[in-house]
Amino acid sequence: MYGRIDFFNIFIKKMSEEIRKVLKFDINERPRWVRIVVKLFVAMLIAASSNILISTYGDTPKMSSIRRENKRLEDKCRILYGKISSAERTIADLKHRDQYVYRPILGIDTLSIPGIYSDYVDAKYEHLHEDKYYGEISHDMWLRMDRLMRNIYYASVCLDATQKQAQEKAEYSAIIPSIWPIDRTKMRSVSSLFGMRHHPTLDTWRMHDGVDITAPTGTPVYATADGKIRLSRVQGGYGDLIEVDHGHGYTTRYAHLSARYVVEGDWVRRGETIGEVGSTGTSTGSHLHYEVRYRNTPVNPVHYFDKDMSEERYQEIMKQIESSRN
Repeated sequence: MYGRIDFFNIFIKKMSEEIRKVLKFDINERPRWVRIVVKLFVAMLIAASSNILISTYGDTPKMSSIRRENKRLEDKCRILYGKISSAERTIADLKHRDQYVYRPILGIDTLSIPGIYSDYVDAKYEHLHEDKYYGEISHDMWLRMDRLMRNIYYASVCLDATQKQAQEKAEYSAIIPSIWPIDRTKMRSVSSLFGMRHHPTLDTWRMHDGVDITAPTGTPVYATADGKIRLSRVQGGYGDLIEVDHGHGYTTRYAHLSARYVVEGDWVRRGETIGEVGSTGTSTGSHLHYEVRYRNTPVNPVHYFDKDMSEERYQEIMKQIESSRN
């Protein structure tokens, strides 16, 4: 403490000498008030210099508080970006289902709202660029939020329209392939999904038109919707194959079966046992190859499975179907 006082006293003395040289008078010969003014000026000069040095090479309490606040804002921005991304994925899934599942089933054309996917003019976001640090972040965030709000509005209008059509066409519900083709308690895994894959026996990349569900040989296979048996035969790499025509452009295929309980022309209901899992045709193990086709074009069966249905609910539906037959 005393060392600092001595340092400032020496500094003040030196500054006084320099000022005295510049002003060309001996401060000790001047009135007391003049000496006080000079010392106050020197003290203020020292304080200002110290403040500049501390602000330049160290954090003041105010700067530390600002840095902490900036850190909190950055964390909030990251959380908000994550929520926006999650919402965008949900809306994209709803849009896909609306365009490729609900509307084809109900025979509704894709909804068109002029300008729904056009961004707002840049002038709307000009005021955000006033902040040099957060301007770019704010612009991107508000742009994505505006897009999200427009997509939510579009999805809402689409769902309202499809709901209205669904109420008017309730009979369509029976032809939607919306349950699993086997009892999920007996399912070991989904060994191959819809899309391009490396064929396990042909050693080449090719399109896989359905999903492969691994299960023990003899596991019952159910019709996933009401329909008429179009095919029930051995057919090439499919092995024992059953194809059901559900109407309105929808068909399903069940391949590599070990047994077939239906013949061409039979009418089946959703949940009815039509065959058993096997490994016939081009197959490397016991599994069910299941396809959903719309207007003879393969579509991803996963979009038609009821993701929210619990195993208990599935078993309950199966029991209801069995009791209704007896």
